[in-house]
Amino acid sequence: MSNRDKCYQTENNSENIRTTGLQLLPKKPEVHLSFESLTYTVNTYRKLKKVKKKILHGIDGSFRSGQLTAIMGPSGCGKSTLLNVLAGYSISGSSGQVYLNESLRDEKQMANISCYIQQDDYVRDLLTVRESMTVAAHLKLPTTVSAISKASQVEDLLDAIGLSVHGDTITKRLSGGQKKRLSIALELITNPSILFLDEPTTGLDSQSCRNLVSLMMNLAHNESRTMVCTLHQPSALLFEKFDQVYVLSSGRCIYQGPPKLVIPYFAENSVICPPYHNPADFLIEVAIGEYGTGVLVELFDITKLTNINDRNKCLTISNEDNEAQLDNGEYQKNNNTDNKRLPYKTELLNKPPFYIQTYHLYWRNVIMYKRNKTNAMLRITVHFAVALLVSYIYRGVGNDAARVLDNMKFVYGTNLFLAYTGLMAVIVSFPLEYMVLKREHFNGWYTLFPYMVSVLLVEIPLQLSCCLAYIIPAYMITDQPLEIIRFGYFAVFLVATSLTSQSAGFLCGATMPLKVCFPDSGVSSTIYLHDDRKLTVEIVRTSNFNITTIVLKPFLFRVKLVTVYIV
Repeated sequence: MSNRDKCYQTENNSENIRTTGLQLLPKKPEVHLSFESLTYTVNTYRKLKKVKKKILHGIDGSFRSGQLTAIMGPSGCGKSTLLNVLAGYSISGSSGQVYLNESLRDEKQMANISCYIQQDDYVRDLLTVRESMTVAAHLKLPTTVSAISKASQVEDLLDAIGLSVHGDTITKRLSGGQKKRLSIALELITNPSILFLDEPTTGLDSQSCRNLVSLMMNLAHNESRTMVCTLHQPSALLFEKFDQVYVLSSGRCIYQGPPKLVIPYFAENSVICPPYHNPADFLIEVAIGEYGTGVLVELFDITKLTNINDRNKCLTISNEDNEAQLDNGEYQKNNNTDNKRLPYKTELLNKPPFYIQTYHLYWRNVIMYKRNKTNAMLRITVHFAVALLVSYIYRGVGNDAARVLDNMKFVYGTNLFLAYTGLMAVIVSFPLEYMVLKREHFNGWYTLFPYMVSVLLVEIPLQLSCCLAYIIPAYMITDQPLEIIRFGYFAVFLVATSLTSQSAGFLCGATMPLKVCFPDSGVSSTIYLHDDRKLTVEIVRTSNFNITTIVLKPFLFRVKLVTVYIV
């Protein structure tokens, strides 16, 4: 047997394993998704006036169970917007009707039977693949499912998704295709009927793209799921793998149907695809308007036809393709009664109670902190080192009545330092954490209160350690009064300031993740969190402490003229 045949046999065996593993999961009802007159509007501002801009213009369509559908179109045509509206991720500004098996969508039921996998792979980088799956199983599955059953389901899914050999690999070491598979596996824990994927092949090589599309085909065909994804410009080989494509141009639909009917459909409308041309590229060229805006207007009108007979007249192709066209291309409600018989009303999963969610989220945070000890140790070390520096400058001011003004400056500077370190510690890291939080919360992993408690249970002890690493040496070296009550007042005040600033850091990190400015008369502080995750922080101008020159040693005299930058 040749090497090529061996590779082919190995690939087929892996696909069989995946199919077998997925069949072990509990079955959920098949759901047919359709929508009518779907519109999405956003508010923009021109010359200080609010202007409404339409992203989607009353489009119709349907996505059936057991089919893999690709939403295609040029950049800015509304692909991701349509996916966000259908998934319920963006509701404000949308109008129209969304049906599940010809019943109006209920948000709670929709959340129970669907999941949304976004373009960026927001996963916990410091957990292993198996740990990520185990935590997801404990958070998403009800308490009636035993721990053994959850572990068995995790192993079945890892085997089904092709990640069993990488179960003990840290997720940040996975390739792009493996991370995408993990993102899918995390949501398959509850076996959803509908999967929405935003640009799943972005950033992947051709082999990874083929493997990922093959996986999505298996999920759709073998498990009768409704798989909907957005694509920008697939290769001809990938394009043929999809059961149905939905093409957008400027927020309007110009085609819905099987890929093999693209060329004859457009030929019937006097738009000829060049020989040996990729049909996917041809679709994008038509959607951009390279074949004229008049063609687009005509295509808009055709796709708005609601009568099946009128559409058949517009799609007079060969007789052998008409049946496939009717089965895949129509989007309006018709006489097909199979979908009407599909059950839709399903029992909502009993999510784990508050204390169980908090427990698993807390231990997940503990594991991540243990594997990132450098960050915690660096924070404590910096506090201790700065305490030594500042207390050396202000040494002995606590019991010297002649230097009471310097003592006041020491207290002010200490308060300022702990306030800003508490703020910066989370304002930098939380924007990255926030994206994972949005994905997990939207897909129903947990509620926000257990998440908040679990974060505070880890962050508060660490911040207390940082404060004590600064307060104790600074208090002793500056020769402050050795009275327990006075030390208690000093410590409690500074700890409260630090924790309050940390709370403000969480708020700013969640609401202003890209740029945060804190102008102050005494301190200049600006944070820029760029796309490349580089951070530039101007923390403090030491000259604003107004330290008495006599106090400073010669080697520290220049320090008061320097602005400290941390990059």
